[in-house]
Amino acid sequence: MRPSIDLDMLRRLAAEPEFGRFFQLAAAEGARVVDADGAALIQCIDDKRLEYRFFQGLPLRYEQLAVGFSFPDHQGTAGRALHEGVPIFTPDYAGSPQAMPAFVATGLQGNLVVPVGPRDDRRGVLAIAWFTKTPPLAPRPEALDIVLLIADLIYGAMYRQSLEHDLEQQARHDPLTGLPNRRHLYANLQRILAQTQGSPDGVAVAIIDLDGFKPVNDTFGHEAGDQVLQQLAARLKSGLRDGDLVARLGGDEFALILRKVPDRGTLEGLLERLCGALGMHYLIQGGTPVSCPASIGAALYPGHGEGAETLMRSADAAMYRAKRRRQTDTGAWEVHAAFDAEATSLPAPVRLPGRVEVHYQPVFDIQRAGATRFEALARLRRQGKLISPLEFLPGLGPRQRRHLFSAVMEAALEAQREWNCLGGHCVGVSVNIDPESLAEADIAKAIADALGAMQAQPAQLTLEILERGEFLSPDVTRRNLLEISALGVRLAIDDLGSAYSSLLRLRSLPIDEIKMDQTFVREIATRLQDIAFVHSVQNLASSLQVDLVVEGAESADVLNMLHVLGVREVQGYAIARPCPSDEVPELLHQLRAWTLPPHGNPLAAAYARQQMTESHVLGLLQIAPAHLSPALLDDAALDDLETALADVPDARRLHRQQRIILHDLVRHHDLDNRLPILRYRALGARLRRCLIAAMGAA
Repeated sequence: MRPSIDLDMLRRLAAEPEFGRFFQLAAAEGARVVDADGAALIQCIDDKRLEYRFFQGLPLRYEQLAVGFSFPDHQGTAGRALHEGVPIFTPDYAGSPQAMPAFVATGLQGNLVVPVGPRDDRRGVLAIAWFTKTPPLAPRPEALDIVLLIADLIYGAMYRQSLEHDLEQQARHDPLTGLPNRRHLYANLQRILAQTQGSPDGVAVAIIDLDGFKPVNDTFGHEAGDQVLQQLAARLKSGLRDGDLVARLGGDEFALILRKVPDRGTLEGLLERLCGALGMHYLIQGGTPVSCPASIGAALYPGHGEGAETLMRSADAAMYRAKRRRQTDTGAWEVHAAFDAEATSLPAPVRLPGRVEVHYQPVFDIQRAGATRFEALARLRRQGKLISPLEFLPGLGPRQRRHLFSAVMEAALEAQREWNCLGGHCVGVSVNIDPESLAEADIAKAIADALGAMQAQPAQLTLEILERGEFLSPDVTRRNLLEISALGVRLAIDDLGSAYSSLLRLRSLPIDEIKMDQTFVREIATRLQDIAFVHSVQNLASSLQVDLVVEGAESADVLNMLHVLGVREVQGYAIARPCPSDEVPELLHQLRAWTLPPHGNPLAAAYARQQMTESHVLGLLQIAPAHLSPALLDDAALDDLETALADVPDARRLHRQQRIILHDLVRHHDLDNRLPILRYRALGARLRRCLIAAMGAA
């Protein structure tokens, strides 16, 4: 009887997500087509060894021997198949020169061993075995072809499994040091704090930051800096006790979770020993010693914070105090203490034409429905009226603008601390800074002092720089931006669009965010050509790896259009108007119940959704056509779009034609698809023109 491919089995294999079950099905099918008893997967565990991993249909005595059994990858029929890269059929196993006596004793009569994976990526072998059944003189060519196909499917499943594992590792670990990353640390800290509630053991968090790391990078290069960070990670790991955890937060900043720390005295002893280990020189480039002593800040649970976020902020504030008070090169540590106001280097008061008031407007994540920070907006109260910056800023001199920035920054940091003390949602603040202030020599120190005085977390402060022509050109401004960024403060370019070409210079600067001027979105629900501009700025922000905030969300229709376009952070009256500091906690409470308002122009939303979907598909076709998957065809967004087009039959027909072409592109992505892509693009253009005509008629 000639063997045949079981199509139902292939479909089951393609749909099976769990590898153990997948192998059971694949091995059973492989054994069936050659009339064998069962099969095993023998997997490469390193460069030189093989190990049995999975079994299907084999005798118990064989499995008991093989479980966890490993051997050099040049031995046995498995080793031969692995190195020769071809199937090895042994009808008389006991008489084979590659036979292993222990397996002969289990009753193994014959086997067919097939390599799994291409020559440059061997993952192991599939070993099909005969025990109770008699091996054939040779497997039929048709049967062997099916077994080879099954081996390819097994390789594909193993590749996907390792890829998923690698992606999971990348999502949870730092690639340079191999340590857990910030997200992994927070997840573990929250779990540990929950377990420690009511326990006398205690938990501490320590944040470590290197002093002198930037000069190492500047003098010896980034490769030397990476060597320092890897050696630091190794020292931290070697000093861990059972249950402790170390993570890299980013840059030269690391964190420790220390368990079983019942009191301050125990914590101080641990920090003293840690400083001694971190005060030693690092060896770079084959033996050159460099000094990068560490500043360490620590906080104890529950005395210095009830939750993970608060505890980390307390440790971070202590670390910055340790950094400022350093007196030696051997390291310095500080344990969180109650607020102690310190003198700052802010300039003396300068007379302003009125009394400064600060109001706050949220920057809001419309995809996750939550405020991310509040922008501090200066107002002058004069003769009972509030005057906006557009009216009074042009009349201020450089010293007045610097004083205004300092006053608003202090007020914003103080307000943020009060919101957190009230138990509100932990949000950041942003402050506008004039480009001329960024050129002043002491600006970075003034910001650092203000953060220290308020015990504020630097990452919770964003400086929004108004875009003005060549403001980034002076060398002193560039140095100041780098120093401010090194503090951990976020930097944003405000009102993007007035000097769009200046973005070419941002590639070499530590900008974290760009804010799109409201001019470009205010009429986006009716001026559909603005969609292309917003989308291009989204792509630009993505390529620069910076966040994007869109201003001008003044209506429900604009909000909906931005939501459809995938914009995350917005600002505007449709979310909330600016309000005084004491009204922010109530506003935060109201925003927790925020929902997207209904769209007054569903055809405009359909236009935006179609353009985004088409752009995504065309991008995949251009960059990575192999990533087009059947899941894309069943995407809920495509179904939602078809529903939205129900009242425009011509547009709906064009959309369905696009989906038919998309089905063909997914199935045949490895062929020359230039003509189908042109057809797909042309249908999209006709669809959008159809929608514009329908909106005009309405």
